Amino acid sequence: FLEAENPALQAFYELNRADTREKAREAASKIHAPGLNVVWANAKDDIGWWDAAKLPQRPEGVNPTFILDASKGEAEKPGFYAFNFNPQEENPARGYIMSANHQPKPSSGVPVPGYYNLADRAQRLDAALSNPKIRWDTEAAQALQLDTGNGYGRRVLQSLLPIMQAVVTDDNEKAFMEPLTKWDGNYSTDSIAATLFTQMLYELSKAAMEDELGEVQFKNLLNTRALEAALPLLLADPKSPWWDNKNTKATESHFEIVRIAWSNTLKHLQGLYGTSLLDWRWGAAHTLTHVHPLGRQKPLNLLFNVGPFPAPGGRETPNNLSGAIGPAPWAVSYGPSTRRVIDFADASRAVGINPVGQSGVLFDKHYADQAERYIAGGYVPQYLSEDAVQAHTESKLRLKPAH
Repeated sequence: FLEAENPALQAFYELNRADTREKAREAASKIHAPGLNVVWANAKDDIGWWDAAKLPQRPEGVNPTFILDASKGEAEKPGFYAFNFNPQEENPARGYIMSANHQPKPSSGVPVPGYYNLADRAQRLDAALSNPKIRWDTEAAQALQLDTGNGYGRRVLQSLLPIMQAVVTDDNEKAFMEPLTKWDGNYSTDSIAATLFTQMLYELSKAAMEDELGEVQFKNLLNTRALEAALPLLLADPKSPWWDNKNTKATESHFEIVRIAWSNTLKHLQGLYGTSLLDWRWGAAHTLTHVHPLGRQKPLNLLFNVGPFPAPGGRETPNNLSGAIGPAPWAVSYGPSTRRVIDFADASRAVGINPVGQSGVLFDKHYADQAERYIAGGYVPQYLSEDAVQAHTESKLRLKPAH
């Protein structure tokens, strides 16, 4: 970002005025840092996606994921790859483009190291978009944005459930485990399995890794994407050294660690929600509160904050209302900053929604008037045509300079 010319402002100026695919591509090439996914379309059926960034060339054998030894020349950049080597697509034969911040695989073979989200959200989106039975109208696009499932849970449970079934022998505990055996991977607000699975992920990570990392570094790990990528690999390897607790003289196996994690899962959830599974619904444990800066100081939270609301969705679901891995309850810390569906055949039919409202002014009627509709998956019309704006204008704000 600081090492090269970076005409990003010029790039966005040109992108906002690009009326051809060629102009859009040229504009995207001027975004050198930070790396961005630029997705572009027009009403003439042109679509394009460009990974916009200057990708540095590295000395042979250098992995930029690690700290580089500048005294050995490891930090040198012999040059940058040309923009046409970046990951990108224009008018692909499948008829759509999908981007979800996952690891791109450029056809050029140029390495694109970086810190990416898991592929599960992208795979979920791609599976829907490639379904020839779906007619992609506004309603179908909304349903995709609000989808609360992914394949990660089933992927992890494929290795985890056989271990749990071997170590969970108590009939009462088996009843608590049953929702996991039937789970379809959806984080709907009424899902009990989503609550069990998310708590179990945390307990399993803690039991397997905190002894090696220590409390501070383990907490740091919880805030990364690396942990989610590591867990399926760990569960598939019963001989992994991570299973052994370094703080004991005995050598623990994956059976002991999974048993401890499951026991701690039940203990924690029962302490919060009681012994009835019906009270362990995802919406009770997973909530969204829109926190105002002043609302971080009690009792101002009662005045400025909006929520909490039972929240669907989760980590790497299309409806990506989520936060860090940790013990229940879970407060959503990130999610869609807006939802929007635009029919390019008739943009006046566009719909969208903000998480809270259009006004940041407390007591204004638009301060939080979209919050409940947003969490419920609702949309409001987006008035884009001159006639629609005129028909729905309630007031006008005029700014008059003093001179």
